Amino acid sequence: MRIGAIGIGQAGGRVVDLLAYHNRWGIHPDILPLAIVVNTAQADLMGLENIPRKDRLLVGQSEVRGHGVGLLRERGAELVGQQVHYIMRKVADKDLPRVDAFLVVAGLGGGTGSGGAAVIARQLREVYDQPTYALALLPSADEGKLMQDNSIAAMQELHEVTEGIVVFDNDIWKKEGVPLGECYKFMNHELIKPFPFLFGAGEVKGKGVGVKVVDASDIIATWKGLSYIGHSSIEVKKSRFPFFRKRHSIDELDPVLKCLTVTRNATNIRLSGKCQSKETARALILLSGPMNELSMEGFSQSKAWLQDYLGGATEIRGGDYPVPRSDEISATVLLSGFTEIPRLKLEFASKE
Repeated sequence: MRIGAIGIGQAGGRVVDLLAYHNRWGIHPDILPLAIVVNTAQADLMGLENIPRKDRLLVGQSEVRGHGVGLLRERGAELVGQQVHYIMRKVADKDLPRVDAFLVVAGLGGGTGSGGAAVIARQLREVYDQPTYALALLPSADEGKLMQDNSIAAMQELHEVTEGIVVFDNDIWKKEGVPLGECYKFMNHELIKPFPFLFGAGEVKGKGVGVKVVDASDIIATWKGLSYIGHSSIEVKKSRFPFFRKRHSIDELDPVLKCLTVTRNATNIRLSGKCQSKETARALILLSGPMNELSMEGFSQSKAWLQDYLGGATEIRGGDYPVPRSDEISATVLLSGFTEIPRLKLEFASKE
């Protein structure tokens, strides 16, 4: 699935910058034909490393002089709205025939991301036929009431103008006692891990094609409404120098048990946020790794476990993604169709 990613605000820009890094240097194919970041704060744009400068868009420069909007989401929405046509011209200049879907990425606590994300998502949905999704980063509870209120208002707006939203809750991923910068860096890297696998699985050719391919149509059919994503991996390739490698109990597991282990971990303890698993309407499971570690039995048992864990009524799609150079077997799960976020006391209508 080839994605047109637009990051709004500081957090959104950093996440899209990481996606661009994986797209350029990772083991996955070209899945990001469009990557643009939008901000009202010039310093945030200057701190990016992988997005070309021509694709870092500073808006509201005459109004706030590149200093941001100070958590004022109405101001952020106003400034992004004033220049939304300029942003859309930048989108139109890209290789849009190669884009299967748009992904708007934003931290919902700040002013620019909270206010501007729905403005851009609405415009994309009105202009283009491709589905528009959002990746929403929720602030932790200790970041204050203003940021919580921003995230509630932004989620309500995004739910109306997107086909689906993946929620990443900083509250369950923050690391106590770690410097703030390192903590956000850790959370962003954990957030990004599943997406190159999810988007890359259906774009490979030749020997990299799986037996059961997960492509854009599977993702689109699964990703509706509020969603959570999880990813877990286990090292599988033994060292060329076994005398210098510590052996662990996990080394003794056969490939089928490894598939089951990463699936359980991805679903139980590595999800992007807390949810009631039995309320999952649709799910997708993707097993990735060296071809000799991916068996039909491992996939079948993992899918059967997921079906039982989520409840028999859940609609589940899935497949495998051989990654020849990988030394890990991993599971990526996407759980979708939720209608509430208990921590924010938010409830939405179903998108069924």
